[in-house]
Order: sequence, then structure tokens, then C-alpha cells
Amino acid sequence: MKENKKLKAAIAGVLQFLQQEEEQKKKKNTSQWVLSGRKIIMRNNMLVQRREFNR
Repeated sequence: MKENKKLKAAIAGVLQFLQQEEEQKKKKNTSQWVLSGRKIIMRNNMLVQRREFNR
């Protein structure tokens, strides 16, 4: 019985580790160019909205 619980815990740990690795790979695929472009677009949108709001 104890061996069965240990086996289940080990398998769950490995699956969790693999899931975390996949999430980190997805996050690392974004380059600095993409991130800087998104920041510029967001900043420009804020500037445009402020100008329209003040009129």
C-alpha cells in the first residue's frame, strides 16, 4: 500500500515538473524585439487615449 502511494506521488511530481518546463519554454520564446514592440504600442495607445480624453 505504501509503495503504491509513493509511486503515485513520484509520477505526480514528474508530471508537474514536465508541465513547468513546458510553460517556461513558452515564455522564453518571446524575444526582446517583440517585448519592446508591445511596450511601444501600449505607450502610443495611452498617449492617443489621453489626447482624445482631454478634448
